[in-house]
Parts: sequence; structure tokens; C-alpha cells
Amino acid sequence: MQLSKKQLLTGLATAGAVLLVGARSASAALNPSSSQPRTDMVDLSSWQSNLGASDYQKLHDAGVKAVAIKATEGTSYTSPVLKQQVQDAQGAGLAVNYYHFARFTSVDSAKAEAQNFIKAVQSITSSKDMVMVVDFEAPELSHLSKSQNDADLAAFDSVLNAAGYNKTDLYTMSSWLGSHIDTNASNKGWIAQWPSNPTGTQYPSANAWQWASDYRFSGESQNLDVSQLNNDFYVNGNANVAVHTSSSSSTPKTTLVKVPAPAPTSTSNYSATRSNSVKLVWRASMHRHAYWTLSGARYSKHLGIKYAEMKNLAHTTWYTDGHEKLYRKASHNSAIYYHVRSGNGKHAGWIWRGYLHAGVNPNA
Repeated sequence: MQLSKKQLLTGLATAGAVLLVGARSASAALNPSSSQPRTDMVDLSSWQSNLGASDYQKLHDAGVKAVAIKATEGTSYTSPVLKQQVQDAQGAGLAVNYYHFARFTSVDSAKAEAQNFIKAVQSITSSKDMVMVVDFEAPELSHLSKSQNDADLAAFDSVLNAAGYNKTDLYTMSSWLGSHIDTNASNKGWIAQWPSNPTGTQYPSANAWQWASDYRFSGESQNLDVSQLNNDFYVNGNANVAVHTSSSSSTPKTTLVKVPAPAPTSTSNYSATRSNSVKLVWRASMHRHAYWTLSGARYSKHLGIKYAEMKNLAHTTWYTDGHEKLYRKASHNSAIYYHVRSGNGKHAGWIWRGYLHAGVNPNA
């Protein structure tokens, strides 16, 4: 993850400095190679505010599935580009997760920082189906005992949990594991370790391995942090904000869409093959219309996660609030999907409109 210049100078002067996780020069750049680990996730902060919607689409097309975006730091800082980065990432079909750069050195300060984190994320989305990460690498944390850091992290997570955020994780460098901070069942870890020639898989019991801080995607001029995911924990992020960025006259007007999808019962429903088989053309809000169906299934907005078969709610009337156009790469044609929600608001998801019948469900 990215530190400011002031933080960088402080870190380099500190014993066990947080950026000394790899032997490469900071000016080096890794270019795509088939021998490297996967680039499943990219983390972003205001240092990447120059990236636009087309850059996020390039990341998606290069195989990136998720992003982790810096929301806050300490008790008062909130990223000024948080909302725009979330919108651009969602518009490209990327799962969005959030991280907080920790400065806390006590239980009380950890709780206060957690409140700042929650406030910022809630200003963007009401969804809680994403990973909330604590970025644990500030130099001052290395001066505390491991037991103190563990207690502070537990306090931080307890505030998140009380607010309904139950997907948490710990980002830190490999050299700090077991000496300054511990992973656990709730925070399996997103571990940073940057070898000079990254290959294979490291830290398989962790959720993710950040293997480079200077990866340059094809067609891009900026180095980025990239990580390989070891499971599906980070791909279910839902920032509850999406934007349509196409300028084509045949598509709906650019609209802010707020269509939260329910959390799937299991991350095992995620299919990278299905998600990668389509490309988002546009996504926008739409008027409320009633439909019913016994066919098809409800999915996440980029089809990566299958929520449930529609036949399981055979007596339900569904109401639209959003639609999207997906280009199907294999057949070279497109399909329109509607975002539908049950009348009681308990069930939602995206379904191909060809399965839907207009009107109130006659079986209700």
C-alpha cells in the first residue's frame, strides 16, 4: 500500500521499517509475464487519483477481480477521491473493498479510528458485503508489544462488527507476522512480501498475498500494488455505487445507481469463468416495473456470484430498479439484465430480462 513521502522517510529511518519487504529498487517496474503470480487485486489510494474510468476497465480486462480502496487514516483523514474511485471501480465490474491506515496505539484510539472508518464507508454505501481491512504498517506500531497490538486490533474489529461489518482482514508485511501482530480466524491476513522474481504462491493460509508494489499493466504508465487472492473472500465486495460511463447515444443517460445485492450464502458460488465471459457495456437505474418468473437465477452485477434460482421463490413478484448491458465474449452479442427486488426487500439480484414476465405474479 502507498505511504506519503513524509511517511516513507519516517519509515526508512525506523528499525524494521515497513517498506523493507522486498529487495527491489523503488524505481523498478515489473511488466506482465506468464511466470508471475496472478494480479487478482489492486489496492488504491489518493496517490492513484489520476486513474480514470478507462484505466479501471483496463485492469478488469487484464484479469483484476477486486480492488481495496483507502478510505481513512487515523481519526480525522478521509480520502478526498474515495467516492470517485469507488464509482470507477464499480463501473468496470470490480468488487470493491475498503482499507483504513492504522495509527492507533491504544484500545481507545483503535475504537475512535474504527468510527472514522465506518463513517467514511457509510457515506458511500449502505452495503456491508465487502471486506473492511486494517492496514497495519505505520512505524509507530513497531514500538508496541505484540499483545498490545493484538488487543488494539481486536478493539478496532469489535467496533466494525457491532456496526454490522463482519468481513474484516489484516494487511501487514510478512516480517511483522508473529513479532508485532498476529493473524487469526477473523483476520486470516493479506500479507505483503515482494520478492525480486515473484512466482508461485506464498502464504496459502492467508486470504491474499501482495507480491509487488511496482507492477505496470500493459497500456498503463503507473506502477501499482498487486495481489494474488488465495480464495474468494475479497471478490464479494459490493460498494453499492455504480456508474454508467458509455457515451454512446444508444445507451441510457449516465446515472448513479444504488442497487445493493444480498450477501450470498457461500463464497463458493463465485465463478471467475462466468464473470470473465462478459464485459460491462453500461449500467443505469430504471423505473419500477413488476415482473414474475419461474426460470433463471439471480446473480451479482457481473455474474460472478450466483445467488439463487428464481424457482425457489415461485410466488414472488419482482420489482425493477436497475438494468445493465453485458457483452458476451464467446457469442459476440449482448444481453440486457434487470436488477430486481422482491416486494419485501429481502431478495435481490440481476437476471436476464428474457426470463421475466410482465405484471404481478398470478401465483401469488
